[in-house]
Amino acid sequence: MLSMLDNVTEKDFHVNTLTGFVHENRQVVLSVIVYDFVLSHQEEWLERDIGPRYTRRRHQAPFCCPKCRRCCFTRKGSRKRVYKNLIGKLLLPVLQVRCSGCSCRFCPYKDRIGLSFTERISSSLLDKQLSLTCELPYWKARRFVENFLSIAVSPGTVRKQIDKESESIEALDITARNQIACIDSTKVPAGSKQKGETIHLAVFARPGKRGRRPASHKRLLFLTVGDAEEVRKRTRALKLRGLVHDGDMDFSGCATLVQRCLWHLPHQLKYFLWQDGVPHKARLPWVKELIGILFGSLNTQEMRQRYANFMDQLGEAGCFQACEHLKNAEKELTVSRENNFFYHTTAPIEREMREINRRAEIGVRWSTKGVQNLLRVKMYRRLNKQP
Repeated sequence: MLSMLDNVTEKDFHVNTLTGFVHENRQVVLSVIVYDFVLSHQEEWLERDIGPRYTRRRHQAPFCCPKCRRCCFTRKGSRKRVYKNLIGKLLLPVLQVRCSGCSCRFCPYKDRIGLSFTERISSSLLDKQLSLTCELPYWKARRFVENFLSIAVSPGTVRKQIDKESESIEALDITARNQIACIDSTKVPAGSKQKGETIHLAVFARPGKRGRRPASHKRLLFLTVGDAEEVRKRTRALKLRGLVHDGDMDFSGCATLVQRCLWHLPHQLKYFLWQDGVPHKARLPWVKELIGILFGSLNTQEMRQRYANFMDQLGEAGCFQACEHLKNAEKELTVSRENNFFYHTTAPIEREMREINRRAEIGVRWSTKGVQNLLRVKMYRRLNKQP
């Protein structure tokens, strides 16, 4: 390494130049060190197991021939294996032996040193590219690794690893017994439907701190693509104490206590007022009044009374669709305040929904299984693997 640094003259000497030169040549230097280390250990094991080099004495090795099951061998050179890792692309030796009975040649220590036929990529490199793929498109993640390490893992390999990790996450026994969760859904461009498929996300959240700043501590409960009945079935299996949802689905009976999101309720009112034929400018006073009722009432009794009067006013104005919308949410209006929920809205999960849309809406059409597996791995790594 020091001889290589002789190329850096005094005129060109600079810390940035020196560190850049070391970074560019790190693979050459470290590959020699790793090569010698791997080779010396295998030589030591062979000398112990089959005897010293050039000896005529036959030792009974602790391993057997994969064909004839005999235990007498002679050395038979080595093979080179390409191993991709965070250092770069390394060419490492794997020593071979020949069976004295059937002349079969094989590498007795390839599994022991982690250079079997299927292990050509280090788990750390694959994990890093998988983490990048959760945030960036497949081709961008590959190019990013290629620019920094001069190697890259095939997107197909990463896809298989994502599918494998998604299956392991799905198999986990994630429960939230007697906890309070938030559930929301969003559309992603996937599948054969023109409007895409619906991603359903359930998250357990509680207020806390990150350093000195207030923060929400969240944990993924499930992420799935499916119909309403499948989502309700999975929600009931969690055995939740409380549930906050946006009103797009009927979750009655899926938890002991069910709360309608107080933020979605007035914003959804705009749509139902439009259905009732209310002009755009005339909708805003109705929405503002409902917001004042939901967030400005002193207690739950006052909220219920003002809410009932508001529905009567909508009925008198001929807004029957809007009145029906508010009536359906009446039973789930004050549950969170009466039972001391951490949150009265789905605010903790909205940030995660933006992350889902940011990753999924990249100008391509996903397969249903592909987008589900990728987003499941992304959200699990984002919420469950972080402190």
